[in-house]
Amino acid sequence: MTTERDQLQRSLNTKTKERDQLQSSLSTMTTERDQLQRSLNTKTKERDQLQSSLSTMTTERNKLQKNLNTQTTEKNQLQQSLTTKTKERDQLQNSLKVITAERDQLKNSLNSRTKEKDQVQNILNTMTTERDQLKTRLRFYEKPCPEGWWKFDGSCYYLSSTKDTGGASQRACRAMDAEDVIINSREEQLFIHGLKKNVWIGMFKKDTEWKWVDSTTVTSTYWMPGEPSSQDGINCVEITQAASDPLKSWRVVSCGTNTFSVCEKKAS
Repeated sequence: MTTERDQLQRSLNTKTKERDQLQSSLSTMTTERDQLQRSLNTKTKERDQLQSSLSTMTTERNKLQKNLNTQTTEKNQLQQSLTTKTKERDQLQNSLKVITAERDQLKNSLNSRTKEKDQVQNILNTMTTERDQLKTRLRFYEKPCPEGWWKFDGSCYYLSSTKDTGGASQRACRAMDAEDVIINSREEQLFIHGLKKNVWIGMFKKDTEWKWVDSTTVTSTYWMPGEPSSQDGINCVEITQAASDPLKSWRVVSCGTNTFSVCEKKAS
């Protein structure tokens, strides 16, 4: 816009200069008219031509003035828009400063919380280490099994001093937070048989399938030859000393039979 305005201004200056030159020529011709009366008609005609040119120049000047006024109005409007945009920019800059300050405060708060969290985590780690050390020391002083129980391969075993039925045996074991023994390995079978007593094991028949008292299916078995019996109503199992082979010493007996109990629970 400014470039166009400058160009128009230069054009106006040029036209004005031309007009001034023409005016000078007119003055010169007027002088010549006085001097050359004989050429009056010719000079008059030239004067009229110059007058016409002057009118044309005036019209052009007026147009240029109108254009200049329009350009000035547009410039003022642009200036007003620029002022408005400048105010908006300043407001945005102020908002940005406020948000930046809030962000920095949040960063500082986050850093403080992170330090506090790390301190708490360090305290927790220290306390966890101390707890584990105390547990280790406590295990050193604690016995893995209660008084009167035997420890074998991570479990504690209790052999009853009296005989009882299968149901009574189970209740007695549970009263001690234990269960009738579950045989999980060949070594455990040999250990229980080595107690030299006929004892209940935690095994029963459900429908046609043998289960342990924890409801798992029996997989490894140590039946005597001819066992298990298929006689109805005989659903409990004991390890008997009557067997010549300790790895073939299970037999099915009535749950109402009286025999010794072996209770089992995890060692401390």
